[in-house]
Amino acid sequence: MAKTNTYNGNKNTGKKAPMPRINAKIDNLVDNDTNLRAFASVTVGSAVAIHGLRVMDSKKGLFVSMPSYSYEDHNGETKYADYAHPISKEARDAINTKVLDAYEQALEESETENEGESYGESEDYDSEPDEAPSFRQRM
Repeated sequence: MAKTNTYNGNKNTGKKAPMPRINAKIDNLVDNDTNLRAFASVTVGSAVAIHGLRVMDSKKGLFVSMPSYSYEDHNGETKYADYAHPISKEARDAINTKVLDAYEQALEESETENEGESYGESEDYDSEPDEAPSFRQRM
């Protein structure tokens, strides 16, 4: 059985509460030239679902960005605020770990599917002459 993590519960009581179970799912892998790598969802304790998490790539490596919105402050500057966010460091670490693990697994599955679709391995490949790839040399 997996070890139960704890997080700082109610600051007023100082009691430790068990970390609820967190499940993560990658909704969409993104293949473009931006820092965005994937969209994810998490379920916390079979009670709350959070959608719109983003797996981002930066100079320091991959990180998880919580769903957020933008607004202009009184100075006209664009600011961002999270719709939902972890309360404790332990909860943030648990969400990050679960989402990044799910991302790595989704990447592996995607690579495996892409390998199966290469020329000669596809089940749908029909060797009709008009559908065969062109091997004509181009200069």
